[in-house]
Amino acid sequence: MKIAVCAGEKSGDALGRELLVDLKENIENLEVIGVGGSLMEGEGLKSFFPIKEISYMGLIDPLLNLRKILKIRKNFINFLKIENPDIFIGIDSPSFNSGICKVLRRETNIKTVQYVCPQFWAWRYGRVHKFNSLYHRIFSLFPFESQLLKKHGVNFSYVGHPLAKNLSVDSNKEELKKSLGIPLDRKVIAILPGSRKSEIFHHSKPLADFINTYKKKNGDEEIILALNKKSDLLGELKQLSKKISVIYDSTQKVLASCDMAVVASGTATLEAAILAKPMVVIYKSNKLSNFILSNFFLKNKIHFSS
Repeated sequence: MKIAVCAGEKSGDALGRELLVDLKENIENLEVIGVGGSLMEGEGLKSFFPIKEISYMGLIDPLLNLRKILKIRKNFINFLKIENPDIFIGIDSPSFNSGICKVLRRETNIKTVQYVCPQFWAWRYGRVHKFNSLYHRIFSLFPFESQLLKKHGVNFSYVGHPLAKNLSVDSNKEELKKSLGIPLDRKVIAILPGSRKSEIFHHSKPLADFINTYKKKNGDEEIILALNKKSDLLGELKQLSKKISVIYDSTQKVLASCDMAVVASGTATLEAAILAKPMVVIYKSNKLSNFILSNFFLKNKIHFSS
Protein backbone atom coordinates (compact mmCIF):
# COMPACT_ATOMS: atom_id res chain seq x y z
CA MET A 1 0.00 0.00 0.00
CA LYS A 2 1.21 3.50 -0.83
CA ILE A 3 0.15 6.34 1.45
CA ALA A 4 0.85 10.05 0.91
CA VAL A 5 0.95 12.46 3.85
CA CYS A 6 1.32 16.21 4.30
CA ALA A 7 2.13 17.95 7.59
CA GLY A 8 2.73 21.68 7.39
CA GLU A 9 4.04 22.61 10.83
CA LYS A 10 5.80 21.35 13.96
CA SER A 11 2.68 20.10 15.77
CA GLY A 12 1.57 18.27 12.62
CA ASP A 13 5.03 16.76 12.31
CA ALA A 14 4.68 15.32 15.83
CA LEU A 15 1.25 13.88 15.02
CA GLY A 16 2.62 12.55 11.75
CA ARG A 17 5.43 10.68 13.47
CA GLU A 18 2.94 8.87 15.70
CA LEU A 19 0.82 8.08 12.65
CA LEU A 20 3.77 6.67 10.70
CA VAL A 21 4.80 4.48 13.65
CA ASP A 22 1.27 3.03 13.88
CA LEU A 23 0.95 2.56 10.12
CA LYS A 24 4.26 0.69 9.89
CA GLU A 25 3.23 -1.60 12.74
CA ASN A 26 -0.10 -2.49 11.14
CA ILE A 27 0.48 -2.47 7.38
CA GLU A 28 2.92 -4.74 5.57
CA ASN A 29 4.85 -3.50 2.53
CA LEU A 30 3.91 0.09 3.33
CA GLU A 31 5.31 2.92 1.20
CA VAL A 32 4.95 6.47 2.55
CA ILE A 33 5.57 9.59 0.49
CA GLY A 34 4.80 13.27 0.97
CA VAL A 35 5.71 16.15 3.25
CA GLY A 36 6.84 16.24 6.86
CA GLY A 37 9.43 17.59 9.26
CA SER A 38 12.41 16.10 11.04
CA LEU A 39 10.28 13.82 13.25
CA MET A 40 8.53 12.20 10.28
CA GLU A 41 11.80 12.02 8.38
CA GLY A 42 13.17 10.11 11.36
CA GLU A 43 10.54 7.47 10.59
CA GLY A 44 11.73 7.15 7.01
CA LEU A 45 9.79 9.85 5.15
CA LYS A 46 11.71 11.77 2.51
CA SER A 47 9.93 15.12 2.45
CA PHE A 48 8.94 16.52 -0.96
CA PHE A 49 9.76 20.02 0.36
CA PRO A 50 10.73 21.55 3.76
CA ILE A 51 7.64 22.25 5.88
CA LYS A 52 8.99 25.70 6.78
CA GLU A 53 8.04 26.70 3.21
CA ILE A 54 4.34 26.63 4.14
CA SER A 55 4.44 27.14 7.93
CA TYR A 56 2.90 30.60 8.21
CA MET A 57 0.46 31.74 10.91
CA GLY A 58 -2.05 34.55 11.21
CA LEU A 59 -3.65 36.50 8.37
CA ILE A 60 -0.90 38.63 6.87
CA ASP A 61 2.08 36.26 6.65
CA PRO A 62 0.19 33.67 4.55
CA LEU A 63 -1.10 36.43 2.24
CA LEU A 64 2.39 37.85 1.77
CA ASN A 65 3.61 34.40 0.77
CA LEU A 66 0.47 33.27 -1.07
CA ARG A 67 2.02 33.02 -4.54
CA LYS A 68 4.84 30.82 -3.25
CA ILE A 69 2.46 28.64 -1.22
CA LEU A 70 0.09 28.10 -4.17
CA LYS A 71 2.99 27.20 -6.47
CA ILE A 72 4.32 24.67 -3.95
CA ARG A 73 0.86 23.15 -3.55
CA LYS A 74 0.37 22.88 -7.32
CA ASN A 75 3.71 21.12 -7.70
CA PHE A 76 2.87 18.77 -4.84
CA ILE A 77 -0.51 17.91 -6.36
CA ASN A 78 1.18 17.08 -9.67
CA PHE A 79 3.63 14.88 -7.76
CA LEU A 80 0.72 13.04 -6.12
CA LYS A 81 -1.00 12.50 -9.46
CA ILE A 82 2.14 10.89 -10.84
CA GLU A 83 2.78 8.78 -7.73
CA ASN A 84 -0.91 7.83 -7.47
CA PRO A 85 -1.00 6.73 -3.80
CA ASP A 86 -3.93 4.73 -2.45
CA ILE A 87 -4.65 7.33 0.22
CA PHE A 88 -3.71 10.94 0.90
CA ILE A 89 -3.70 12.01 4.56
CA GLY A 90 -3.56 15.72 5.29
CA ILE A 91 -2.20 16.22 8.81
CA ASP A 92 -3.60 19.41 10.34
CA SER A 93 -2.92 22.56 8.19
CA PRO A 94 -6.47 22.35 6.74
CA SER A 95 -6.16 25.53 4.67
CA PHE A 96 -3.30 23.98 2.70
CA ASN A 97 -4.50 20.38 2.67
CA SER A 98 -8.15 21.04 1.79
CA GLY A 99 -7.06 22.46 -1.57
CA ILE A 100 -5.11 19.27 -2.25
CA CYS A 101 -8.06 17.09 -1.29
CA LYS A 102 -10.42 19.12 -3.50
CA VAL A 103 -8.30 18.47 -6.60
CA LEU A 104 -7.68 14.82 -5.74
CA ARG A 105 -11.42 14.16 -5.25
CA ARG A 106 -12.22 15.84 -8.57
CA GLU A 107 -9.44 14.47 -10.76
CA THR A 108 -8.23 11.17 -9.25
CA ASN A 109 -9.40 8.05 -7.43
CA ILE A 110 -7.11 8.71 -4.45
CA LYS A 111 -8.91 8.45 -1.11
CA THR A 112 -8.62 11.62 0.99
CA VAL A 113 -8.35 11.82 4.78
CA GLN A 114 -7.97 14.84 7.05
CA TYR A 115 -6.16 13.98 10.30
CA VAL A 116 -7.17 16.68 12.84
CA CYS A 117 -10.62 18.07 12.27
CA PRO A 118 -10.68 21.67 10.96
CA GLN A 119 -11.80 23.95 13.80
CA PHE A 120 -15.19 24.73 12.27
CA TRP A 121 -16.65 24.89 15.79
CA ALA A 122 -14.50 27.96 16.53
CA TRP A 123 -15.22 29.91 13.34
CA ARG A 124 -16.53 29.41 9.79
CA TYR A 125 -19.00 26.84 11.07
CA GLY A 126 -20.66 26.52 7.67
CA ARG A 127 -17.71 24.68 6.13
CA VAL A 128 -18.75 21.53 8.00
CA HIS A 129 -21.28 21.02 5.18
CA LYS A 130 -18.41 20.70 2.65
CA PHE A 131 -16.40 18.10 4.55
CA ASN A 132 -17.88 15.04 2.88
CA SER A 133 -17.16 16.50 -0.56
CA LEU A 134 -13.51 17.10 0.39
CA TYR A 135 -12.65 14.16 2.60
CA HIS A 136 -13.60 10.52 2.47
CA ARG A 137 -12.97 10.54 6.23
CA ILE A 138 -11.92 12.88 9.03
CA PHE A 139 -9.86 11.64 12.00
CA SER A 140 -11.01 13.66 15.02
CA LEU A 141 -8.90 14.11 18.16
CA PHE A 142 -11.52 15.27 20.66
CA PRO A 143 -14.86 13.76 21.74
CA PHE A 144 -16.80 17.03 21.37
CA GLU A 145 -15.71 17.26 17.71
CA SER A 146 -17.03 13.76 17.10
CA GLN A 147 -20.43 14.73 18.49
CA LEU A 148 -20.66 17.71 16.14
CA LEU A 149 -19.41 15.74 13.13
CA LYS A 150 -21.99 13.02 13.81
CA LYS A 151 -24.71 15.65 14.08
CA HIS A 152 -23.92 16.87 10.56
CA GLY A 153 -23.50 13.42 9.02
CA VAL A 154 -19.77 13.77 8.37
CA ASN A 155 -17.76 10.61 7.75
CA PHE A 156 -15.31 10.47 10.65
CA SER A 157 -13.39 8.25 13.04
CA TYR A 158 -12.52 9.31 16.57
CA VAL A 159 -8.83 8.47 17.13
CA GLY A 160 -8.03 10.53 20.22
CA HIS A 161 -4.96 12.70 20.75
CA PRO A 162 -1.54 10.99 20.97
CA LEU A 163 -0.59 13.28 23.86
CA ALA A 164 -3.20 11.57 26.01
CA LYS A 165 -1.23 8.32 25.90
CA ASN A 166 2.30 9.64 25.46
CA LEU A 167 2.43 12.44 28.04
CA SER A 168 3.13 11.09 31.51
CA VAL A 169 0.99 12.63 34.24
CA ASP A 170 2.75 10.68 36.99
CA SER A 171 6.23 12.16 36.57
CA ASN A 172 8.29 12.62 39.72
CA LYS A 173 8.49 16.40 40.03
CA GLU A 174 11.55 16.27 42.30
CA GLU A 175 13.46 14.03 39.90
CA LEU A 176 12.52 16.25 36.98
CA LYS A 177 13.83 19.32 38.78
CA LYS A 178 17.10 17.54 39.50
CA SER A 179 17.50 16.50 35.86
CA LEU A 180 16.92 20.10 34.71
CA GLY A 181 19.15 21.65 37.37
CA ILE A 182 16.28 23.47 39.09
CA PRO A 183 16.58 24.15 42.87
CA LEU A 184 14.16 21.84 44.66
CA ASP A 185 12.98 24.47 47.13
CA ARG A 186 11.89 27.03 44.54
CA LYS A 187 8.52 27.66 42.99
CA VAL A 188 8.83 27.35 39.22
CA ILE A 189 7.16 29.57 36.60
CA ALA A 190 7.44 28.18 33.06
CA ILE A 191 7.41 30.54 30.06
CA LEU A 192 6.54 28.95 26.70
CA PRO A 193 6.51 31.68 24.02
CA GLY A 194 5.70 29.40 21.05
CA SER A 195 7.45 27.19 18.54
CA ARG A 196 7.64 29.54 15.56
CA LYS A 197 10.11 32.41 15.33
CA SER A 198 7.29 34.80 14.37
CA GLU A 199 5.37 33.87 17.53
CA ILE A 200 8.45 34.26 19.73
CA PHE A 201 9.20 37.63 18.11
CA HIS A 202 5.72 39.01 18.80
CA HIS A 203 5.57 37.56 22.32
CA SER A 204 9.08 38.63 23.28
CA LYS A 205 8.35 42.14 24.59
CA PRO A 206 5.12 41.46 26.56
CA LEU A 207 6.69 38.36 28.12
CA ALA A 208 9.85 40.30 29.01
CA ASP A 209 7.70 43.00 30.60
CA PHE A 210 5.84 40.35 32.59
CA ILE A 211 9.06 38.66 33.72
CA ASN A 212 10.64 41.95 34.87
CA THR A 213 7.52 42.94 36.80
CA TYR A 214 7.04 39.49 38.32
CA LYS A 215 10.66 39.14 39.44
CA LYS A 216 10.52 42.44 41.34
CA LYS A 217 7.82 41.01 43.62
CA ASN A 218 8.83 37.34 43.53
CA GLY A 219 12.58 37.33 43.42
CA ASP A 220 12.93 33.94 45.09
CA GLU A 221 10.94 32.10 42.40
CA GLU A 222 12.53 30.31 39.44
CA ILE A 223 11.48 31.53 35.98
CA ILE A 224 12.28 29.12 33.16
CA LEU A 225 12.05 30.03 29.48
CA ALA A 226 11.43 26.85 27.46
CA LEU A 227 12.51 26.93 23.80
CA ASN A 228 13.09 24.31 21.12
CA LYS A 229 16.57 25.49 20.07
CA LYS A 230 19.14 28.22 20.74
CA SER A 231 18.28 30.14 17.58
CA ASP A 232 14.77 30.70 19.04
CA LEU A 233 16.17 33.01 21.72
CA LEU A 234 15.10 36.37 20.27
CA GLY A 235 14.45 40.01 21.10
CA GLU A 236 13.87 41.17 24.66
CA LEU A 237 13.87 37.56 25.87
CA LYS A 238 17.45 37.20 24.66
CA GLN A 239 18.41 40.28 26.67
CA LEU A 240 16.82 38.71 29.76
CA SER A 241 18.44 35.33 29.30
CA LYS A 242 21.20 36.05 31.84
CA LYS A 243 18.65 36.82 34.56
CA ILE A 244 16.46 33.71 34.11
CA SER A 245 16.95 30.05 33.26
CA VAL A 246 16.66 29.02 29.60
CA ILE A 247 16.16 25.34 28.78
CA TYR A 248 16.10 23.93 25.25
CA ASP A 249 14.32 20.93 23.74
CA SER A 250 12.64 19.90 27.02
CA THR A 251 9.30 21.71 26.92
CA GLN A 252 7.28 18.84 28.40
CA LYS A 253 9.78 18.31 31.22
CA VAL A 254 9.70 22.02 32.07
CA LEU A 255 5.90 21.96 32.11
CA ALA A 256 5.81 18.83 34.27
CA SER A 257 8.19 20.38 36.81
CA CYS A 258 6.55 23.83 37.02
CA ASP A 259 3.97 25.22 39.43
CA MET A 260 2.44 27.61 36.90
CA ALA A 261 2.92 28.33 33.21
CA VAL A 262 2.54 31.22 30.78
CA VAL A 263 1.88 29.53 27.45
CA ALA A 264 1.44 30.66 23.85
CA SER A 265 -1.79 29.25 22.46
CA GLY A 266 -1.16 25.97 20.67
CA THR A 267 -0.25 22.37 21.41
CA ALA A 268 1.57 23.43 24.59
CA THR A 269 -1.73 24.55 26.13
CA LEU A 270 -3.07 21.01 25.69
CA GLU A 271 0.11 19.60 27.22
CA ALA A 272 -0.28 21.91 30.22
CA ALA A 273 -3.95 20.92 30.59
CA ILE A 274 -3.14 17.20 30.52
CA LEU A 275 -0.48 17.79 33.18
CA ALA A 276 -3.06 19.78 35.22
CA LYS A 277 -0.87 22.88 35.39
CA PRO A 278 -2.42 26.30 36.11
CA MET A 279 -1.70 28.46 33.08
CA VAL A 280 -2.16 31.84 31.48
CA VAL A 281 -2.67 31.50 27.71
CA ILE A 282 -1.37 34.28 25.48
CA TYR A 283 -1.22 35.07 21.78
CA LYS A 284 -0.13 38.14 19.89
CA SER A 285 0.28 38.63 16.15
CA ASN A 286 1.35 41.58 14.04
CA LYS A 287 -0.57 44.86 14.36
CA LEU A 288 -2.52 44.50 11.11
CA SER A 289 -3.66 40.95 11.92
CA ASN A 290 -4.67 42.05 15.41
CA PHE A 291 -6.69 44.95 13.96
CA ILE A 292 -8.49 42.74 11.41
CA LEU A 293 -9.28 40.01 13.94
CA SER A 294 -10.48 42.50 16.55
CA ASN A 295 -12.94 43.98 14.07
CA PHE A 296 -14.00 40.48 12.97
CA PHE A 297 -14.85 39.51 16.55
CA LEU A 298 -16.71 42.77 17.16
CA LYS A 299 -18.66 42.51 13.90
CA ASN A 300 -19.71 38.93 14.62
CA LYS A 301 -20.31 39.66 18.32
CA ILE A 302 -17.74 37.08 19.38
CA HIS A 303 -16.40 37.71 22.86
CA PHE A 304 -14.55 35.87 25.56
CA SER A 305 -15.44 36.05 29.24
CA SER A 306 -13.45 35.03 32.29
